[in-house]
Amino acid sequence: MNKIILKIKSLVKFMLFRFVDVFVYLRERTANFGNKHRSSKNILLIRLDAIGDYILFRNFIEILKKEPKYSEYKITLIGNIMWKELAETLDKEYISEFIWIDTRKFRRNIIYRYKTLRKVCSTYYDILIHPTYSRTYDADIIVKMVNAKEKIGSIGDLSNISKWQKKITDKYYTKLIPAQRNIMFEFYRNKEFFENLLDKKLDITKPYIKLPANYTFNLELPQSNYAVLFIGASANFRKWNIENFGEVAKWIKCNLGYEIVLCGGKEDVESTKVFERVYNDTYFNLVGKTSLIDLLFVIKNSKMIISNETFFPHMAVALNAKNIFVISNGNHFGRFTPYPREITESYFPIYHPEIEKDLINYEKLSNMYRYGSQLDINEITPQQVIKRIIDNIEDKYDD
Repeated sequence: MNKIILKIKSLVKFMLFRFVDVFVYLRERTANFGNKHRSSKNILLIRLDAIGDYILFRNFIEILKKEPKYSEYKITLIGNIMWKELAETLDKEYISEFIWIDTRKFRRNIIYRYKTLRKVCSTYYDILIHPTYSRTYDADIIVKMVNAKEKIGSIGDLSNISKWQKKITDKYYTKLIPAQRNIMFEFYRNKEFFENLLDKKLDITKPYIKLPANYTFNLELPQSNYAVLFIGASANFRKWNIENFGEVAKWIKCNLGYEIVLCGGKEDVESTKVFERVYNDTYFNLVGKTSLIDLLFVIKNSKMIISNETFFPHMAVALNAKNIFVISNGNHFGRFTPYPREITESYFPIYHPEIEKDLINYEKLSNMYRYGSQLDINEITPQQVIKRIIDNIEDKYDD
């Protein structure tokens, strides 16, 4: 009975949200179009995925802006509010206006959805570009709503959208950029899109981040060498047990002599109590205290990084950090992990034993875990991580 009720509630919510979508669409199309704000040479970029996705995409904004064909265009970005600070600090040189969307509220709050759709419909654009390969239905709804002469998107896959939804939403675009069907690391997927869009080869070889000038970093960091342990992640199945982090931290402090800096989100604050019990030594606790820009400076000055597979290692690679050790259950293997060696030789993943024993079969693993992994990340042991450090760390240490 409960399942039936949940299905009914879900169906009612779906119908209500679709009604709002259609209502806004019809309202905007029948309104006096002459009263709308028009501006010539205006591009709208849409990117609503997570922080790591943005890091692997953002360098192409500069490339687009500097392309002679589009150099005089103003760029407006509709982005995920999760990475607002990052984009407004690092990319304001290339983006004229930002429109931020809380994707969680957009999916759940009908009033917020209505107001957001009204806002994105209020301006006319010459060109809309939605580069995301794994498109979502909600993002495609926004594409439909926007007033634009051209609407360009990726042909995409079925990772985040059902086949019947994609069949409908493909029609919202005036042009779909082709993409290879094989598994591709996400930075290269973005590069593929923009090379096809601009009809030229691009010489960018890796993601990069330039630290913002004149930024005041107010947090205390060790004066000596330190390792950063990032304990956060967007989902619990991607979080390694905090006790395991404590064991690795003890080994690092005893064998390498590095100070320990602990980072994570506000939701990870309670976990620090367990960490302190296991680690039982002094450390710098920055959990819940850092902004995204703060984290860039924490990474840049570090000697080593131990992290769950989340946005943090992508930041580290873009900053050319060394000794990046990443703990992963294999989620999205081939797309977001591991990093190709030609991008960095300092990224060392530690996977679930089921993956570790079969790493030679990269293509097989990519096909198995491209859409996700159900493997338990806590079956990765501290000893596995320590061994990977011993085998790969670039600095000398005492056994």
